[in-house]
Amino acid sequence: MNNIQKILFFATIVTLFGACSSNDFNEIDGGLLKNPNFDTNVFTATIQVSQVKESAVQTNGLGGYLLGQYSQVPFGTKSATIVAQVTLPAVNPTFGSKTQASENSENKSENETVTEAYLYIPFFNANSSNSNASYSQNVEYTLDSIYGNRDASFQVNVRELNYFLSDIDTDLNAKIYYSNDTNITSNLGTSIVSNTTSTYTISNKAITRYQFDNPQTSEDESKKVQDVLAPGLRIPLSTNFFQTKIINKEGSSELANANEFKKYFKGISISASNFSKDLMMLLNMANAKIEIVYSYETSGTNSTTTETRKNRYELSLNGITVNLFNNSGESLTDSSKIYLSGALGQTASITISDTDIAHIKSQKLMVTDASLLLYVDNSVSYTKEPERLFIYNTQTGAVLVDYQYDPTSNADSSTYSYLYHLGKLQKENGKGAFYQLRITNHILNLVNEIGTNVPLGIVVASNVKNTNLGAYLRNTNTKGKIPFSAVVTPLGTVIKDVKLRISYTQPK
Repeated sequence: MNNIQKILFFATIVTLFGACSSNDFNEIDGGLLKNPNFDTNVFTATIQVSQVKESAVQTNGLGGYLLGQYSQVPFGTKSATIVAQVTLPAVNPTFGSKTQASENSENKSENETVTEAYLYIPFFNANSSNSNASYSQNVEYTLDSIYGNRDASFQVNVRELNYFLSDIDTDLNAKIYYSNDTNITSNLGTSIVSNTTSTYTISNKAITRYQFDNPQTSEDESKKVQDVLAPGLRIPLSTNFFQTKIINKEGSSELANANEFKKYFKGISISASNFSKDLMMLLNMANAKIEIVYSYETSGTNSTTTETRKNRYELSLNGITVNLFNNSGESLTDSSKIYLSGALGQTASITISDTDIAHIKSQKLMVTDASLLLYVDNSVSYTKEPERLFIYNTQTGAVLVDYQYDPTSNADSSTYSYLYHLGKLQKENGKGAFYQLRITNHILNLVNEIGTNVPLGIVVASNVKNTNLGAYLRNTNTKGKIPFSAVVTPLGTVIKDVKLRISYTQPK
């Protein structure tokens, strides 16, 4: 490098350093000394909180259905009954080895006779979502969504339904069934259980069914396992009823068409009573069925002998299903509190102040967190507290944008899903203290004029991954939207205070 080049190089270096003013070095020095050029602060936004009391709630299409009773002060006692449509697995069933037409032409009856009948309804367990799930004999499984005392004894009654459950309403839209449907309650027939005084308890063991003996073999097939069902209720039903209603109708028009059958055998009502302790069960009606065991006569090893065999026939209960709810003993009198409960219950509506949204925008506050904090009233003695709450747009029923952005959304279990947006109940000294619902992205959208500042609904939630929506009615018969997740749980909580805390930064 010659002398001229050296002079130019050093001149350039001096110029570059000169361009860095003392203020620039002060900014860097300030950051190192933890003296940032912005303020961090929190303010409590203004919100309006309203109580919403449901007079009826949609209960068809729920996925799971409640049966039993559950008490919790101050919500009183909630009771639930199930009404289910009965469907044919296939039209024109054959009972025995020959069709009714063959029996008639040969003038030889197989004398099909119902010997046993059962209503089977499985509980939910960890395998319930797997359509190919298998169960093992004498194995105990962990049951989901059992509320109250699992050791309680109770009675079950099953009655024939005399009201047709239609898919289509008079306006040609899909029909909505509500929890207080008097058309159903006023059209229930006589009991079809085999013994109205029998008592039952919950068992978490799988249910084993055995084969029927084949008289043409030396082996006793009745000791062989036919199949193993998920743990559930198995209620003996009247053999006389199903002899007349089903088996004697072989070859008839009533069993020849699926729609005609629904009009002929309209469904059943399932209720539980005389509980030794409170117990509410969420039942998997999609896999429920009626099992009919019958005997029939058929030709033996030669044409001159007759032998008796047995068979099973199953009716499905996977058509329209409805929950009927009843509440008694409610004492929701403190207007300073917010009551939240499931089934036929209470929800809350929260509206954020437009003034506060405008303030954030005008002051150019950079919102880093916006959390709704709902503080639990610990003066209430809870049997069991709901672990999660759910927040949604009351006008559309849609989830908030924070639900879509939650990094825990893909967790396999709802227990560990949406933990950032819909935080679990926080406890102190073993009691529920508060719920934290983060709605940061929702607030940012409002500030940036993306969307409208509509009231937000808050409900208890049994499964935060379930975003399916139903309708509810208020006393004025006005309709609202509610997540089904709030309908399939009896749990409730009392909120003593609600605050919206917004954390932000602002340049100095």
